[in-house]
Amino acid sequence: MIKVLLDAAAAGTTEGQQGPSTLIMLAIFAVFIIFWYVIAIRPQRKKEKELKSKVDTMRVGDRIITIGGLCGQVANIKDDEVTIMTSAANTLVTFKKSAINNVISRDAKPNEAAPAKEEKKASKDEAKAEKVEAEASSDENTTAEE
Repeated sequence: MIKVLLDAAAAGTTEGQQGPSTLIMLAIFAVFIIFWYVIAIRPQRKKEKELKSKVDTMRVGDRIITIGGLCGQVANIKDDEVTIMTSAANTLVTFKKSAINNVISRDAKPNEAAPAKEEKKASKDEAKAEKVEAEASSDENTTAEE
């Protein structure tokens, strides 16, 4: 589509026709801005909104991961600060809510799709192994007949 617009802009660049080429360039620029919004800005805003809702609904006992990579369990929530327990010694560390990268609810169930995928992969691996064995045995039979 852009190639067609560029070709049209190149064809209309005679001295008497400055209007259409400017209009075409503005159209290309508008298409680029819309494309950039859909690809870059919109998904980022959606992700930020989801994280904000998770942080707002966070409660004591949930597990969190900070933007620095520190993992822990929420021990206390006060206004804009969250205190977490980070190790076996229950070290308490306080962070701002804006430093939270991910919240894992204590009620969250483990992903049940993962075992199904593992079983499917195992069955595919078994099928491949059987196929290789069948090919190997047929090659041995061919070699023995000669």
